[in-house]
Amino acid sequence: MTAQDETAAREQPPARYAISEKAAAETGRCLPLLAYSRQCWMCQQEMEAAQSIALPLSGFMDNIAECCSEKPDYLLPDTPMKEAVFRVLLARRNEPVTADEISEDLSRRWSMTQFPRPTSPRVMRRLLGAVRDYYCIEAVEG
Repeated sequence: MTAQDETAAREQPPARYAISEKAAAETGRCLPLLAYSRQCWMCQQEMEAAQSIALPLSGFMDNIAECCSEKPDYLLPDTPMKEAVFRVLLARRNEPVTADEISEDLSRRWSMTQFPRPTSPRVMRRLLGAVRDYYCIEAVEG
């Protein structure tokens, strides 16, 4: 890579990531069902899992953002990293975010844990490159 290529790469805005309905369709994943299972126990009791398939993903994200993500057990420090990123996106109503923003969110939530985990932007960028198949997260425009 030439110095000119490196400069151009640094000037590009950072990639933004979101949960992709297109990726879900391609991989056969049911996003409403995935979101349903990330709700708190009380919210899950308000509906049956079979009903959740027919509801739009946005309804679950609103519910998670307003209720479930505020509960202390929504994003525990021992949550697997890919799962944690998925939950962050759900709680942010799937607004496209950068690896830096995800890193900041997880660092804030897990700042007082007994066993700190690597949540640097570099770690998040590597992780975000490998979450499409199950969590349907990919880079988006904008």
